[in-house]
Amino acid sequence: MNPVGEHARLWTAPASSQVDLLAARFETFAFDRHSHEQLSVGVIEEGAEGLHLAGGNVVIPAGQLVIINPEQVHTGFAAVDSGWRYRMFYFDTALVDELAGERLGTREVWFPETAVRDDELFTRLRAVHREQEHVGDPLTAESLLLAGLDAVLRRHSRRGPASAADPPPRRGVEVARQLLHDRWSEAVTVAELSAAAGVPRASLIPAFRAAYGLPPHAYLLRLRANRARRLLLAGRPPAEVAVTAGFADQAHLTRICKRYFGVTPGAIRP
Repeated sequence: MNPVGEHARLWTAPASSQVDLLAARFETFAFDRHSHEQLSVGVIEEGAEGLHLAGGNVVIPAGQLVIINPEQVHTGFAAVDSGWRYRMFYFDTALVDELAGERLGTREVWFPETAVRDDELFTRLRAVHREQEHVGDPLTAESLLLAGLDAVLRRHSRRGPASAADPPPRRGVEVARQLLHDRWSEAVTVAELSAAAGVPRASLIPAFRAAYGLPPHAYLLRLRANRARRLLLAGRPPAEVAVTAGFADQAHLTRICKRYFGVTPGAIRP
């Protein structure tokens, strides 16, 4: 049973299919290591959230923004006994690229800071998120979303690839990653990845983890979870989504959605 007061709701913004929204309060719940395909931007309304990232732990207290780059592996947990209440925007990469190209002159942008103090933008984004719960005029609602993302990009992004200072992954590891994307709903073995990548099995797993933050099996599970989330947000029934996304059964899908997204499939709505 969830602690009293814990709740979460994940839905697609009625005014834009390119933005997902989360409103949640957690006290004892903790997210497993995962990543999102979208740019994640949120406001911490109460308490404090802790994140474990590749560089260590970060604590985001109430009144600050949390910004997580696409594909950035992280956890999430209560950093204070009272837990945390927050609102998240998940902006599709295509939308971010479009606005960044128009406003900044480049599609290659990233965010160096996870915990961001920006009082004006905090107040603005919280109001935008609340507005999405009671959409009257879709033109106004979408305009607010785009203006909010534009402000985030202009005030806190940096130009250029995020990995510019890091060595590129080995060619074989890139091939293994693409194979997982191509066959995300199928059973894939380490031997198949190793053969496709031309990398010995003993070397493939640590090399993959070093490049992408997760070993291949966890990376594949994350791909399936993100695909399942998309299908659930499109209104597909959980039992059908479990089969389509390659999960053992609906119970397995439910466990993964809760661990990665903080919600059960029933709380993920169009």
